[in-house]
Amino acid sequence: MSQGDNPKLYINFFQNQFIKVSNCGKEVAALTFISMLQVTHPLYKYLLKHNVIKMSEVLTQAQPYIQLEEAMKASSSHSAKLGDGGGKSKSPHEAPNYT
Repeated sequence: MSQGDNPKLYINFFQNQFIKVSNCGKEVAALTFISMLQVTHPLYKYLLKHNVIKMSEVLTQAQPYIQLEEAMKASSSHSAKLGDGGGKSKSPHEAPNYT
């Protein structure tokens, strides 16, 4: 998982690749998934701390991280729109700028 990837994209990619592998147990899948996460990602730290070894547990525990990153992304894009003057109109009582 590269620095810019979010967990949702990585999970989708991983699952699409995992179905192509035959005779791979769920524990191996979970360990492979965890080993490919960035060690600085909070999900990586959480999965190691709680000794998650099944892929179903990985997917369950990843959901809050996915939701948090999506909320942060939505918030930052909303802030960017406000910063660009998106939707801001001058007050009818505001003096005109004649410079």
